[in-house]
Amino acid sequence: MRKYEAAALLPDLSIHNISRTAPADPIFEEAGSAFARGTLFQTVGGPVAVEDLLPGDYIQTANGSEPIHWIGSTNYVPRVEDSDSILTTLYRVTAAAFGLESPASDMIFGPSARVLVRRDAFRSVIGHDAVFVPLADFADGERIIPIQPGGSVQMFHVGLRRHGVLKIGGMELESYHPGPGLRRSLGADRMETFLSLFPNITRLSDLGELSYPRTSRDAAQRLCA
Repeated sequence: MRKYEAAALLPDLSIHNISRTAPADPIFEEAGSAFARGTLFQTVGGPVAVEDLLPGDYIQTANGSEPIHWIGSTNYVPRVEDSDSILTTLYRVTAAAFGLESPASDMIFGPSARVLVRRDAFRSVIGHDAVFVPLADFADGERIIPIQPGGSVQMFHVGLRRHGVLKIGGMELESYHPGPGLRRSLGADRMETFLSLFPNITRLSDLGELSYPRTSRDAAQRLCA
């Protein structure tokens, strides 16, 4: 089991904070394991560390400034023995790993971070010119380095009103969305626990559809072949 925290923007623009103990499995862990504490987001008032963001803050996205609707958090803990956990490795992305100033400086990400990969060739195959690819797929030990810190690291994920693209440190990254097929993966009890982390919605469909498809790095490369 693992502790999760969340903060959500309610329809009356108030903020609801919640803390839950829930399973240490990928479905739950993905909701709070994309960005490490200290990751800077560009807001309308300047750069703000992810741990200081609040629902309602406007942050930079591919569509301009959009308000945060949800923030989830959990902790990376070293030497976790649970075989179901995905939160066993973090990733250091070195400066310019994805191109000039992308990112502008070294950054730390978690296993649920996904990078937007844009290619004109995608459109004729899948009807979109971009896909989200797990950042972990790019790990090469040089530019994107798997790391296992010796101490606890607070991790976060950030959700918009609808699935979108966050612009962070010169990179384009996915905002939180649980993805399709979740209801089939969770029983009634676990679904109730999962939805309790999202006091801003009443059903999964309230989160809308994915803005771009998700795929692996290998599959994305095959789309361009």
